[in-house]
Amino acid sequence: MENIKRRLCGAIVTLIICIIIYSEAQPNCISPAKQCGCEQRDNKFIINCRDKNLTQIPIFDNTSIQYEELTFSSSYPDTSKCSVCNRITSIPPRAFVNLNVKRIDLTKNALTYISNDSFAGVEPYLKELLLEGNEAKEPNYAALKNLTGLTKLHLEKFQQTTLNSNNIFEYLQNLEFLKLKTLKNLSFIDSAAFQNKVRKLKTLWLDDLPLKKYPVKAVLNIPSLQELHFINSPVTELYSMSFKDLDNLNVLDLSNNDIDSIDDNTFEGVNDTLLSLNLSDNNLRFKTRETLSFLSSKSWTKLEELRLSYNKFDALPNGPFRTMSNLRNLTLESCQLPSISSGLLQGLQNLHTLEVSQNRITNISIDAFVHTPQLKVLNLDQQNKDFIKRLAINFPAEAVKSIRTSLTHLHLEQNLVNVSQIWEIIELLTNLEKLKLRSINLVTIPDFVFRYHTQLQDLDLSENQITSFDQKSFHGLKDTLNSLTLSNNNLTTIDECVFKNFSKLNYLYLTGNMWNCDCHLLWLYDWIKNKMLTHPYIEYMVECVCQSPPRLSEKYIQDVNRSDLSCIPVYIPYRCPDYYITTTITTTNSTTTPKPLPVFRIFIAEVMIFSINVFWTIDDKSDVTGYVLSIVDLQNTSRKSLTNLHRDNTRFKLKGLQPQRTYNICLQVELNNILNQNLISCVTQSTKSVPAFELFKKTISDTYI
Repeated sequence: MENIKRRLCGAIVTLIICIIIYSEAQPNCISPAKQCGCEQRDNKFIINCRDKNLTQIPIFDNTSIQYEELTFSSSYPDTSKCSVCNRITSIPPRAFVNLNVKRIDLTKNALTYISNDSFAGVEPYLKELLLEGNEAKEPNYAALKNLTGLTKLHLEKFQQTTLNSNNIFEYLQNLEFLKLKTLKNLSFIDSAAFQNKVRKLKTLWLDDLPLKKYPVKAVLNIPSLQELHFINSPVTELYSMSFKDLDNLNVLDLSNNDIDSIDDNTFEGVNDTLLSLNLSDNNLRFKTRETLSFLSSKSWTKLEELRLSYNKFDALPNGPFRTMSNLRNLTLESCQLPSISSGLLQGLQNLHTLEVSQNRITNISIDAFVHTPQLKVLNLDQQNKDFIKRLAINFPAEAVKSIRTSLTHLHLEQNLVNVSQIWEIIELLTNLEKLKLRSINLVTIPDFVFRYHTQLQDLDLSENQITSFDQKSFHGLKDTLNSLTLSNNNLTTIDECVFKNFSKLNYLYLTGNMWNCDCHLLWLYDWIKNKMLTHPYIEYMVECVCQSPPRLSEKYIQDVNRSDLSCIPVYIPYRCPDYYITTTITTTNSTTTPKPLPVFRIFIAEVMIFSINVFWTIDDKSDVTGYVLSIVDLQNTSRKSLTNLHRDNTRFKLKGLQPQRTYNICLQVELNNILNQNLISCVTQSTKSVPAFELFKKTISDTYI
C-alpha cells in the first residue's frame, strides 16, 4: 500500500513539473514593433497595428515567435473621418523580413506603391494577404509571384482595365480564396484568365466591378469552385447555361446587381448541387406567370436557402417554389407582396424560416401555411410602412393552426393589426420561444394569455399604449421568461406580484415610461441591486427613470435611497395569489385532481361614439353557468352591472355611452352557479369623439341594455 502511495505521489509531482516546464516554454505575446500591440486569441498571437496613426510600415524586430496575423486595418467603417486610422501608402522592400506570420491585412490603407521585394523573407510563412489601393494604381502583381503558398488573396480599390491570361494566378497554385473588389474600370475578364491556373480555388468574389456582362467563360474555367459571389455590378441579364460545368458549386450569390431577366436554363447543371441561392436586390418583377419559371421549371434537390428580397414582384403566382422540397430558409423581404395566398408556399414541407417583412401584406389566407408544417420562424414586421394610409393586416387565427406546434419565433413589429386576432393567434402558438410585438398599438394584455406558453423566453411589448398589467398578464412564464421589453409604454408602476418567482428573468427593459417611484417599486429596486452583483451592466439595460414624485424626478431608481421609495399611508405587503395551485380531492376510493381553471379573456370588437362592442373567449365552458358584465365610467366612477348573461353569450354591445369618455369594462365568469374570483377579465377603452357636424344631427338617447 505504501509503495502505491509513493508511486502516486511521484506521478503527481512529475505532472506538476511538466505543467510548469510547458508553461515556461510558451512564448509571451510580445509585439515585434513598438508602435503595435500583441493580442492572444485561442492560443494564437496577433500583431495589432490597427488605428495607430501610422503612415509607414514599422520596423519589426527579429523574432522566432509564430504569429497568426499582422493587421494594419481599422475598426472604423469610415476612415476618412478617423483621426487615429493608419494612412500607409507604400510597402518598401523586405518590409516583413524578420516575421513569421500567416496573414497580413492592409485593407483601409490607400496603397500607391508596392515594391517587387515587399514580401521577401516572409514567403515561406504567408498564407493570407489583403491589400487595398487608392483606385488610381494597378496592383504590382510581380510582388506576389513568390508567394506560392498563398491560400487567400484579397485585392481592393486598384486600377485595372482588363484581366487577361497574362496575370499572376499561374504562380498561385495553392490559392483557395480570391476576392477582387472595386477594381476601377475593369470592363473585361478574359476567358483564359483563370484557365488551368487556380485548380484549388474554392471561393471567388467578384465584387463591385464595372462589368456589363457576367464573365461566363472565365468562371466556367474554375471547376473547383464551391462558392461564387458575383455582386454589385451593372449586369442586367443571365443567359442559358451560365454555370453549367461548376459541378461543385454550393453557394451562388448574385445579389445587388441590375438583373431583370433570367433564362429558364440559366441554372442548368447547378440546380441539383446548390445549397444557397441569393438573388436579392435586383430588378426582378412579376410580369406573367412565367416570371419565376427559372425556379419552378427545375428540380432543386439540395437547395436549402433562397433569397429574393428587394425585388419588385407586387404579386407571385401559386407554387413558384414547389420544386424546392428541401428549402429551409426563404427570404422575401421588401418585395411589395400584397398577401400570403394559400398556394404561395406550396411544396415547402421542410421550410424552417420565412422572412416577409417590409412588404404590403394586408391579408393572410387561412390556408397560407398548410404546406409548411415545419415552419419555426415567421417574420412579418413593418407591413405597409411606406403607405400614407396604413392598412391593417387581416391575420385570422385559423391561419396558424397548421404551424401551432412548430412555430417558435413570431415577429409582428410595427404593424397595424386587429388586436383581437393577434391575441387569438398567440393563444394557439404555445411553443413560442421568441415573440416580438413592438409598436402594434396594444393597450392591454389579456389575462392568462401566456398560461400554456412553457417555452417563451424573449417577449418584446415595447412602444405600445399599455397602461397597466397584473399577475395574470404574464401567468405561465415564471420558469421560462428570460428577457422582457416594456420600453416606451404608458406604465407608471408594476405590482410586486407580477414577477414573483420569475427565476429565469435576467433582462427587463423599462425605459421611456412615466415611473412613479414609491413603495410599490421597492421590489424592483431590490431586484436591480441583486442583479447588479452578477450582471454589472443590468442598470443600463433596465433604465427605470423616476418621473414622480417630484423630489425623485429624472433619477434612476437604483440611484435613490431605498428609504426614498415610500408611501403614505405606509405600504403593507400583501400575499400574492398563487394561480398555479390546484386543490386535491380525496375520497375513500381514490384521489383526484380537478382540472385547471379555464382560460378566459375579454376583447374590444368595435368602438363607436356612443357604444362599445365587446366579445370574450373561454377555452372550456363545461362548468360555465353564466357571466356578470360591469362597466365603470372612469371620469365619474358611475357603475352599471349586468347580471345573468347566458352561458352561451360571447358578445355584448354597451350602449348609451358618452363620447370621448374612458370606461373600464369587466366580465366575471360564473362556474356551477358561483362567481369565480379568479376568472375576471377587464379592458379599458375610450369612446370616439363626436365630429363637429354630428353635434347638429344627433343627441345622446341610448340607454344601457
